[in-house]
Amino acid sequence: MLKRIPPYWILLAPGLLIFLLVFVLPLGRLLVLSFYKTDPSGAMEAAAVLDQYTRFFTDPFYLQMLWRSVYIGVAVSLICLVLGYCLAYGVSRSQSKHRFMLLMLIALPLLTSAVIRNFGWIIILGRKGILNQTLQGIGIIQEPLDLLYTPTGVIIALVHVMLPYMVLVLYSVLDGLDRTLESAAANLGASSWKIFWFVTLPLSKQGIIAGTLLVFSITLSFFVTPSLIGGAKVKLMATEIYNQTINLLNWPYASAMGVILLLTMLLVTSLYRRVLAGRKPEGVH
Repeated sequence: MLKRIPPYWILLAPGLLIFLLVFVLPLGRLLVLSFYKTDPSGAMEAAAVLDQYTRFFTDPFYLQMLWRSVYIGVAVSLICLVLGYCLAYGVSRSQSKHRFMLLMLIALPLLTSAVIRNFGWIIILGRKGILNQTLQGIGIIQEPLDLLYTPTGVIIALVHVMLPYMVLVLYSVLDGLDRTLESAAANLGASSWKIFWFVTLPLSKQGIIAGTLLVFSITLSFFVTPSLIGGAKVKLMATEIYNQTINLLNWPYASAMGVILLLTMLLVTSLYRRVLAGRKPEGVH
């Protein structure tokens, strides 16, 4: 019997089984719950109705929350891409004896709890925090900036949390590039900027796609940072799903919001990948 089964299916079986148990089945249960409804006493009733989805898409409050979540996810991804590419490029071009230490410094925040890092940002971004006191002390601002419990503060903290992921993905791609192509372009008279734009950047496109999709996907569903830095003033999908589940015990509506968030994530990432994968800088064939 085993001889008839291709070897790769035997190797894939454990991973597929885990994927089925911890991802497919829970998502299927989530989808089923999203079609339930709650009676006046709060109990759930099985019914193939679209009440939860109708409620979401007809309420401007929840639509704005969805848009805010996508906006913050895109903003964090783009900022991480710019900062992460510069950092990853610098590390990949550094001396080999220094790379390990630089990579350890980049990955070091991942060894610290996200909760601890976010409490640190609360101290930094508060009206009497380090940042406001410093800016006021050197005379740049007269009044403290409102950064805590704002979308700006959430974006700043999320960039700090997500930047190592972006750097590590981009570094793995940039470090594996064939340097002889850059040398050939330089020998043909190309400037450093043209070498980067027409050689290095196109060759690292897959890393850019992978890094931004990874950061966007994690950011869109991230809970700790929006909860601590955004508080009750910055409502995002992840924090509202938690509120509907834990505080309001409205599992059908929370399930519907989870399905909507997942579909939004898949839609945005698929469109982004299709657009970016199909674009080529001028002169590249």
